Amino acid sequence: MRRWLLSGAAVVLSLCGSAAPTQACWPCMPPIHFVQRLETRYRTESHTEYREVQRTVTRQVPETHMEEVKETVMVPCWREEERQRTVMVPVTHEETRQRAVCKTEWRQEQRQRAVRVPEVRVVERPYRVAVPELRQEVRQQTVIVPEVHQEERQRISTVVRPVTELHVKQVVSCARVPVPVCDPCSGQITATCGTVSQVHNVVVPVTHCVPEQHVENYSVNVHSYRPATRDVTVAVPSVREEVRVARVPVTTCREEVQTYTASVPVRHTELETYTVPVTTLSPRVQTYRVRVPATRPEVRVRQVPVTTYRTVTEVVTEKVPVTTCVRVPYQVSVCVPVVGCP
Repeated sequence: MRRWLLSGAAVVLSLCGSAAPTQACWPCMPPIHFVQRLETRYRTESHTEYREVQRTVTRQVPETHMEEVKETVMVPCWREEERQRTVMVPVTHEETRQRAVCKTEWRQEQRQRAVRVPEVRVVERPYRVAVPELRQEVRQQTVIVPEVHQEERQRISTVVRPVTELHVKQVVSCARVPVPVCDPCSGQITATCGTVSQVHNVVVPVTHCVPEQHVENYSVNVHSYRPATRDVTVAVPSVREEVRVARVPVTTCREEVQTYTASVPVRHTELETYTVPVTTLSPRVQTYRVRVPATRPEVRVRQVPVTTYRTVTEVVTEKVPVTTCVRVPYQVSVCVPVVGCP
């Protein structure tokens, strides 16, 4: 009974997921609560270690040496051989044969035929013609008429006014002055007129232009356009129908019987003799030589590598894995039911 209660309490604890104390609802059961305790458990782990072990190993060591081997080889060769064959030889001879040949001869016959002869006659036929003509029509149209009116405008003009000023200039002129001259023959001194340059001041009027600006009025012709309505006579093209008569050549055919000469073929059969070359095949035995492939035995010697094995014993140190089982402790938190008051 106690074991059953403990197992039921453990199931209730696992479903609720908490370690809170639980009291039984039965009146006859003592109170039960759970206490968390640490429990030490053991698990088995495998540890592998490598240990060096000496072992005696027997090995097969290959040794290669050359040996002479004799072998018979079939060598290909050619041999000549005489053979006979039957050949069909063509033989040509002439044969005389006969055949029926159809020959055609032509004879002249007079025959008649109906021929349609064309005749041309002129017939008058009426037809309609569209004749173009022009009629005068008075229409109104609006045109742009140019007109000119004058406008008064102002502009600034520059006028050059001459201004005269008096300037004093030095002028070089020639003056006649009496000059004493000694006569070489008589030794007398006489006066003679000579030319001497003299500088004197002269007042000279100088005119220069002075620009002056003033405003002047002038008239300008201004062009403009105005719409005007005019009557214009227009030639309007039109078409009128006119019936005319034309002479048309019409071709008709009339039947006429003509007589003509026709060449009529006449066939007849004749027997013709002709010579035909006939070729027949006759058998003939022919001897010929052929080269036939053959083989001949030949002994050859060659060096062949031969491998033998000898047994060698060796001591080898190997690492052998050794596995041991070790118990490793670990702690687990468990809930233990306790009967009685907490």
